[in-house]
Amino acid sequence: MYKTKIIFFGMPDMALVCLSKLVQEELNVIGVVPPHHSDPTYNLMCQYTNSCGLNIINYEKSLDEPDFLNKIKILNPDVGIVCSYNRKFPPALLKTVKGGIINCHPSLLPDYRGGNPYSNVILNGEKETGITLHYMDENFDTGNIIWQRKVAISPKETMGTLFNKQNYIAADMIAEFFKKYETNPNPVSTPQPQGDFKKAPVIDSKNYKNYINWENSAEEIERFVRALNPFISAMTTFRGIFVKVYSSDVVHKKAKYPPGSVCYAKDILGIATGDGILEIKVLQFGSYMITDAKEFINTFKPQPGEILR
Repeated sequence: MYKTKIIFFGMPDMALVCLSKLVQEELNVIGVVPPHHSDPTYNLMCQYTNSCGLNIINYEKSLDEPDFLNKIKILNPDVGIVCSYNRKFPPALLKTVKGGIINCHPSLLPDYRGGNPYSNVILNGEKETGITLHYMDENFDTGNIIWQRKVAISPKETMGTLFNKQNYIAADMIAEFFKKYETNPNPVSTPQPQGDFKKAPVIDSKNYKNYINWENSAEEIERFVRALNPFISAMTTFRGIFVKVYSSDVVHKKAKYPPGSVCYAKDILGIATGDGILEIKVLQFGSYMITDAKEFINTFKPQPGEILR
């Protein structure tokens, strides 16, 4: 058993993978702070924590309430680790851990600060991303960098495959870091540079941010589809019914129809874009039919010129 007392903050699924690794390596996790009890992932995080025989530390309303802070102070942790969390840590919380609280962020900071680096690196056509361990301060993702590791992005990477890949790399990094921390509790860290860097905003259904803009190029839309697969889903509509697009290919060919129109629908479903044709391979029509393009075509017989919006 390692001696460094670690307090763990996290939300599924990143937190489950990383906490599991720390338990397997017999690192000394003295307490786990799950998300707020109103969060839909709260019960899952607590169930897993209980299965590991670890101490759960809850808060009622906020991360700076005295009773919650006192629970942490009593445990007297040496260092904290955060593996995905949706609330800003107030100064009072940061001060309760003598060795500081370290965040595990899934990008190469200072690029892609924000809630969804996974999608945004794919949207921007990046060839690599990474994992950053950094000290937390009063702002999101701006603290001193301790350690970074690069992660390659494959040509057909999706949000889901990148999420899984980075979670397991992060878990290995954290375990390795805490083993070294036993003999080096003051790791060297470097301030992040100042300036304007690439952002990683959340992408969701609010204001239709997950809907396909058919005026964009086929290459941009194909990246959009991968960047939202499977957790968010790239959306459009056909005959007034919502469609989720899960997989697509790009054809570098000028379309004869306006963007968003069906170009051809014989075994392959080709849709006109602002530049090129997007061939939809796998989709969901409404709430009941998840299928490949061929079955969709055989069932609904889309006609050239019909519009997806």
